Amino acid sequence: MRPTIAIVGRPNVGKSSLFNRLVGQPIAIVDPTPGVTRDRLLHEVRRDGWCFDIIDTGGIGIVDEAKLEADVYRQVERAIGTADRIIFVTDGRDGLTHMDRDIAITLRPMAERVVVAVNKLDHEGLDSELFEFIKLGLGDPIGISAAQAHGMQALLERLCEGLPSAREDHHEEPDQSGRIKICLAGRRNVGKSSLTNALCGEERVIVADLPGTTRDAIDVPIDREEGSFTLIDTAGLRKKNQIEQDLEFYAACRTERAIKRADVIMLVLDASDEIGMVDKKIAHFCESEGKPTIIVINKWDIAEQTNPEKKGKRAEYREWLYDRLPGLRFAPVTFTCALTGSNIGEALKLATALHAENQERVATSELNKLIEAAVQRRRPKKIGPVQTKIYYGTQAETLPPTFIFFVNRTDWVEPAYSRYLENFLRERLPFKRVPIRILFKSRESNFHEQLDRHSVVQARHKAERNSSLIIPKKGRSVRRFRRRDAK
Repeated sequence: MRPTIAIVGRPNVGKSSLFNRLVGQPIAIVDPTPGVTRDRLLHEVRRDGWCFDIIDTGGIGIVDEAKLEADVYRQVERAIGTADRIIFVTDGRDGLTHMDRDIAITLRPMAERVVVAVNKLDHEGLDSELFEFIKLGLGDPIGISAAQAHGMQALLERLCEGLPSAREDHHEEPDQSGRIKICLAGRRNVGKSSLTNALCGEERVIVADLPGTTRDAIDVPIDREEGSFTLIDTAGLRKKNQIEQDLEFYAACRTERAIKRADVIMLVLDASDEIGMVDKKIAHFCESEGKPTIIVINKWDIAEQTNPEKKGKRAEYREWLYDRLPGLRFAPVTFTCALTGSNIGEALKLATALHAENQERVATSELNKLIEAAVQRRRPKKIGPVQTKIYYGTQAETLPPTFIFFVNRTDWVEPAYSRYLENFLRERLPFKRVPIRILFKSRESNFHEQLDRHSVVQARHKAERNSSLIIPKKGRSVRRFRRRDAK
């Protein structure tokens, strides 16, 4: 079993920068604003012959604008209690502070597990600041710079000293084939974190009534009777023109990336609210990325209590929902309540079924019989000088199921006909609840000129070509946010 190492310290000393440096990826949001990290972030580290799990935590002593100091500290306490080693990060440029001394008093009973890392020692002229931190009484400190990757080897050797299980050669490559990655996406305050905690059976992420509590995309592995999963709790999204701070932009970027790397998406909606533009945008993004999606209607019990007209009308609600999210008409809908744990197991069963369905394959002979039947039922519209012809097709990939249809000219196939073929195949193949991707490829022929600009294309209408969740329009960027903040 891999050992666990927790990173703790006061706000804005570079804990998340060190976390990202050890992991080798920009997992945690790094920003000059103190108190960016709130939840525990856990990730595997494999470098320089060592292998362990690293935990990033919120700043101890943070003054949070949402009054979540107690919640953040509970997450820090859990990380400290389960860690084999603790990295106490301090700031070499600020020097030893009263808050550092207070944290040291808390960590002193477990001093044998603590390594003091003095961060931001970017050049040799600052090395003299290192010795001041010996006063903490937690052993000899190590000077590092997370931004410049200075001192990482020495830190790793000190951390893993006496931990033989941290040797990489003691670990086989992790088998993730049986663990399904589920991303919980949605707009703000619909109950994604509450649903994550309900599935985990513990307070794994912070839950508050205020919107925007979750900032990072948090991976939480769970094992239940329904199977093994990795839940990815994400920050709630809102409209592009409402994103005013760097933190919101970075959080939205991580949400988009989490959707892309997930196997199944749980689109969480609030049963008591209308379907908004953000919900439609996320649904469209999931469809265009080819992600199997479960529409999770949270707070359904509460909605039934406050609005008795909704009782026993789930079928009507589904039709109302599909009318507003037509691109996900094939997606299953489940009704839950995260506070009571009602029906949360069904969502996991659906995720397992959709992941299996997304990996199905169809024989080429069966596919071509269906193509012939589809063309006989409705022929492609004549766009060029001769009739558009579909010669044959084959399934090229899974995850998502991807089909290549060979035609005489790709630019003669209209997007509407692609939709027709998609729906025709979904009704007759084992892909009834997952997205299907259809590509058209021009086949060499002696009977017409090869004038296609693209050899392989996917028929898309205008809305599908602009499916990004967070890229601002007309070059709007984070620099604009910073200039606004500077004013």
